Formats: sequence, structure tokens, C-alpha cells
Amino acid sequence: MLALCGAAGCAGHARSFQKIERCLAEQDPRCGLDALEKRGTAGRDEVLFLLDRAMLLRAAGQLEESTRSFEAAKVAIEQRSALSVTEQTSSLVINDTTRSYVGEPFEQVMIHVFEALNYLETGAVDAARVEALQVDVRLRELADRYDEPILAEDPFSRYLAGLIYEDEGEWSDAMISYRLAYEAYQAHADRYPISVPRPLQVDLVRMAARVGLADEARRYRSEFGIERCPPLPADVGQGELVVFVSNGLAPVKTAESVTLPAPSGLLVRVALPRYEDRPNAVRDARVRVDGREADTVPVENIAGLAKATLEARLPGITTRALARAAAKYAAAREAQKQNQLAGFLLNMAAVLSEQADTRSWLTLPAEIRMARIPLAAGEYRVRLDVLGERGVVERLDLGEVTIRPGKKVFRSRTVYRP
Repeated sequence: MLALCGAAGCAGHARSFQKIERCLAEQDPRCGLDALEKRGTAGRDEVLFLLDRAMLLRAAGQLEESTRSFEAAKVAIEQRSALSVTEQTSSLVINDTTRSYVGEPFEQVMIHVFEALNYLETGAVDAARVEALQVDVRLRELADRYDEPILAEDPFSRYLAGLIYEDEGEWSDAMISYRLAYEAYQAHADRYPISVPRPLQVDLVRMAARVGLADEARRYRSEFGIERCPPLPADVGQGELVVFVSNGLAPVKTAESVTLPAPSGLLVRVALPRYEDRPNAVRDARVRVDGREADTVPVENIAGLAKATLEARLPGITTRALARAAAKYAAAREAQKQNQLAGFLLNMAAVLSEQADTRSWLTLPAEIRMARIPLAAGEYRVRLDVLGERGVVERLDLGEVTIRPGKKVFRSRTVYRP
């Protein structure tokens, strides 16, 4: 009965999101937030509730409230990461959904990323810098735990940290972060579609020159085919507009299962999670400012990262599932020897309780895109063209920005068109 209730809780989370997804497609995140909060906090899924709430608040423009929800999620993760003996035992006996959800490694990193973006949009660069430092701590912890780069490193979080350090005038720290981002993009490119963004290539060249690493700058120029690299905006009295677009929704976890008969007449069931993409009609976005245009480029492929993460963790998940199936079968077989009906009932309970853990952070975007435009000091109106396969599908007004010499202004928008 406990197993079936746990499975129903996971299914309820997925079902409740169907309403939220429709609200996002209609550009009404407040509607989605209402649907989420009607469901309420669900015990072992508290972290998921807080993360989805934070993202919906962010999409609705309530950045301070979104940040508070992210902070609450961090606390909940710390409290629940040390699994209780009961949860450990039940996950081995029943299924993985009986454990408190604390997020995949990349999801834990994304908390800091989106909280930093909240701070940047409100001009709180120092607070964003704290998140950049926390990202470094989190990634070091993951590196100590995992040898797999997919689980232990994230390219965009490193790149974002570099942009923050650059905005603070911390050139050496920016250069270090840009290098780490470059290495992470290369490592991840072997596992899913992602490449070193052109803006990062330019940043590596001009930041290496800025900190006096002439040989490194020449090496990057040769590697990236950059003949003339533009100077840092700060070095020529300009500022810069940086726009991030959260595009689409990350894939959703579903389950694949197989149920086989044993010679004893009992059944053995194994269930494993897998990801399914969600449809998205948006292919690109273009930023327009004062007669200038800049297309966005992908800087984080969350859909690809999620699938690669599951692939890296699947051997461990499969091992637990097989061990659990063997233990359930042995218990049912032993009961069958004593009483046929008891064995049958225990076997049915074992089969029904075997569920794959399909929980995931459902409000994450499928990808993050970025555009950067250097601008002279002044006031500007920012617009975003959302592009589909046949051209512009929507034009959005991102409001006015004030550009100051040597400083960046950050703006972001969430778009989703199924």
C-alpha cells in the first residue's frame, strides 16, 4: 500500500503539470502558479514543488519571490540529502520513488544559475557573484563524487560566472571561468549536441589579451579563426546588453518496464526511467536594440544534458532495480512454498509496486540561448523577436535599459510554443 501511494504521488505531480504546461503555452505563468499551489507541497517532493514554483514566479516577473523559493529549495535539499534509514530501506524493498527527491546533479547546479539570473536582472551583481562562487563549490563537490564529466561539470554555469566576474572587473577570475567553460563545452560535446558558443570564443581571445596572456590569445585566435577580435566594451567606454532566452521545456521522464514469467509461475517486473522530448515550435530568437540586431546562440542544451545525465546514471539505477526484483521474487517464492495464495498476493504486490522514478524538474527550459550587444552609454528600448521555422511567431517588448560605460545589463525571457 505504501508503494502504491508513493507511485500515485509521482503520477499526481506529472498530471498536475499538464495544466501548468497549458498555462505556459498560453503565456500565463500566474495560471500555472495557481495550479501548482492548489496541489500544495507533497512530502518527499517538496524540492520539486519549490523549484517549479521558483521558475513560474520567475516567468511571471516576480524575481524576488522566485529567489526566495530557490533559497528554500536549497535548504530542503540539504535537509533531505542525508536519506533516513527508512527511506534507504524502502527504496531497496519497494521502489526509488520512496526516497525524497533532491534533484539530479545538473538540476542542483541550475538552481544557482537561475538564481544568479534573477539577481542580474535586478542589478544585484554582488549577489549574483555569490551564486557564481556557490556554483564552483557545488561543482567541486560533484567532481569529488563522480568521475563522469556529465555529472561533475556544467559549461554554461562556468560561462555565466565568467560574465559576472568580468562585469565586476575581476579579469583573472573571468579568464579562469572562461577556460573552465571552454573545457566543459568540449567535454560535453562528446555526449550530446553542444558546442563552444561563438561569444565565448571571442571572450577567450580578448580576456587572454586583457590579462597579458599573449601566447594564449594567439592560440585561441588561430583555433577559432578570429582575425580581429573586438576590444572589451569596458576598454572603449562602452557597456553591454546581455539577453538570455529560456526556450521550451525540458524533456519529461517516463517509464519503460518489462514483466516476465518465472518457471515457478510468479512474475518478475523491472521498470526504468527514460526521457521524452516535449514539442517546441521556437527555433531561435533575435534581439533588436536601436536599429541593431543580434541573433541568440545556444549556451546550454538542458534537454541533451538531462538525457546524458540519465544515461550516465542508468547502470546504477538498473543494478538497484534488478537487485530489488530479485529480492521481491525470492520473498514471493518463499511465501508460495508456505501458501499458494500468500505467494500470489505478495507477488502481485511486488509487481505493482515496481515503479521507475520519473520525477524531474518539469519547469526547466529545454535550452538557454544568449545574445550580446555592445552599446554606448544611454537609454534603449529592447525587443525580442521569437522565431519559428517560418519566421517571426511573436514580438516581445523587454522594456527599457540604461547602459553605463564598462557595465553589463542583463535581461531574460521565457518562451514556450508547443
